[in-house]
Amino acid sequence: MKPDFPVVDSHVHLYPDAIAPKTVSFLSSKFGNAPAFDGTVASCVEHGGRCSVSLSLNLPVATSPTQVDHINSWAAAVNSGGCGNAGRKVLSLASLHPATADMHLALAGIASTGFAGVKFHPEYQKFGFNDKIMDGCWEEMSSLGLVAYLHAGGERVFEPPYRSSPSEVLKLHKRFPGLKIAAAHLGGFGMWDESEEVLCGQNVYLDLSHTFGWMGTAQIVRMVAKHGARRVLFGSDAPWQDPAAVIEALFSSGIGERDLKAICCGNATELFAIDPDALEA
Repeated sequence: MKPDFPVVDSHVHLYPDAIAPKTVSFLSSKFGNAPAFDGTVASCVEHGGRCSVSLSLNLPVATSPTQVDHINSWAAAVNSGGCGNAGRKVLSLASLHPATADMHLALAGIASTGFAGVKFHPEYQKFGFNDKIMDGCWEEMSSLGLVAYLHAGGERVFEPPYRSSPSEVLKLHKRFPGLKIAAAHLGGFGMWDESEEVLCGQNVYLDLSHTFGWMGTAQIVRMVAKHGARRVLFGSDAPWQDPAAVIEALFSSGIGERDLKAICCGNATELFAIDPDALEA
């Protein structure tokens, strides 16, 4: 299926050309599923163009503080149209590690560079959303208007107890109501009953990555209705899911066209300050 309006894929993972083959091969073996493409910016642009994805949002994760500057320098180059992104079809968020020595300086740099937000992954980065060490980060991100894009829920390659349950997302939101939060996987991979109970209706964004094919479509549709389509983001988790297949599943779900347009484009353009006129169907 090829929608007749632009689609923003708000959840992809891309890597510099020099390390993409090794990284994707390693992660493919670790996760146990084949990638839809090779994880480079250029291949994401090419693949997305086949299924009306006008813009893909890259979510980089620094697994150590020493990776932050390198990742963010590459991400800034991507946003400037380099690294295979000549058509500006990829927008990258920044990365930040909870053990970053000078969080204030790092966030000031992220904001001044023009990043719309930061991706966090508690399982890889070994922290909890409500750990005291993170309070200053959330306060500053709130004041800077940066989006906190959070992995949420279980993780196939880590053992429980998980650090990022829907209840922990809710607790963070209640503690920092001014913080813009986008929680991946409909608020909690593999914890969708809990997410439906505690997150639906809250003023946080939920994305659809790794939901279709992993949970019942009826529950997805019900959660979208309960939460409100205006706070739901289309996301594929590419290259680990094929964006075309996720689009097909979404458009076959019975969700109405107005809500589909909000989920696929309108919400993301508002949250990440994307110019909708720059997107092509």
